[in-house]
Amino acid sequence: MNARRMRGVYVVEFAIVGLLLFIVLFGVLEMGRLFFTVNALNETVRRGARLAAVCEIHEPRILRRAIFNAAEDSGASSLIANLETADLTLVYLDESGAAIANPAQASATGFNAIRYVQLRVENFTFDLLIPGLSGVITLPPFSSTLPRESLGRHAEPDAVPEITPC
Repeated sequence: MNARRMRGVYVVEFAIVGLLLFIVLFGVLEMGRLFFTVNALNETVRRGARLAAVCEIHEPRILRRAIFNAAEDSGASSLIANLETADLTLVYLDESGAAIANPAQASATGFNAIRYVQLRVENFTFDLLIPGLSGVITLPPFSSTLPRESLGRHAEPDAVPEITPC
């Protein structure tokens, strides 16, 4: 075979193998990013449920802190792309697991009816960034349910319950 004619074959082979190599490389990077996002969403619901169990019911900073933002930062999450507080669902549950319609009511019976706190993230989408194979993956729902604790109140004997901020 002629050596001049073989030079073109090497370039074609490298183009094919290089393309496959880069697709595999980007796929591995995207899988790492997907696993990071799944773990961060798990931590988001755990963290938010924990904050909701110990913070006042009316506290707006619970969901902001759950998505890894500062207490005063009301934007999207600084850690997870496309995650906002509107994507989180915070529910207060009674002892049978049914949602309490108005957990923020002032009566003592409404406060005492709360037994569990649940935070959910549903229909979160993950955008793939693989060149040529881009797409969107809808992740399964994430949920965390914890027993209520103080809900921001520290009652002293013979005193009005004091509400402490988170």
